[in-house]
Amino acid sequence: MPAKTQNLSDKIYNLLKTQILSGKIKGGEKIPEESLAKQFGVSRTPVREAVRRLGEYGLVTIKPRCYAEVATLTESEASDIAYVRIRLECLAVDLITKDSLNAHYKNLVRYASECQLALEAGNLALAFENDSFFHAELVAASENSALMYLYEHLGAKIHQLRLNQNIYGSHLRSYTAQHEKILDILEKGRKKDCKELLYNHITQSPYPEGLAL
Repeated sequence: MPAKTQNLSDKIYNLLKTQILSGKIKGGEKIPEESLAKQFGVSRTPVREAVRRLGEYGLVTIKPRCYAEVATLTESEASDIAYVRIRLECLAVDLITKDSLNAHYKNLVRYASECQLALEAGNLALAFENDSFFHAELVAASENSALMYLYEHLGAKIHQLRLNQNIYGSHLRSYTAQHEKILDILEKGRKKDCKELLYNHITQSPYPEGLAL
């Protein structure tokens, strides 16, 4: 693909990704390929390349010889992803040591802060992106390569889970504020409390008494 076309494809990809992650284009909605091509003054080739990349990322479902739409999750799929994500992040918490936390602490603080700043600026896509970076860094602090590999390959589905939960407005502010609390509890060595908060944070529901994580 020529460099100019590739550059346009990158711009379209970033625009679509931002619109999807901010909720401007919602799950199940068709990707407006024709209007995007007109907007950028291009053929559909760079648009389709951008859509293909979003499909690989997991944010778009491509219907062969038909159209592409923003990916959606059924209630059952969302529950399955949340269950696996909770277990992976709680396992990471169990494996984190004082030294490994110290090694990743600056990045965790930075992502938590940038998530809040993006939210205050009204940039929901950037807020979600930094939320993703925060949790990936939390798993990285386990310093377990197998766990990091599994979590990374679940990344697109976790993005879909965020979108499926429709976390916006004051609810989103409360959600992002929990990052600092997660760090504070973890730094104090209260791993059980940290895992319970992660459960609440990921599922957006109270921790069920008696559940072992």
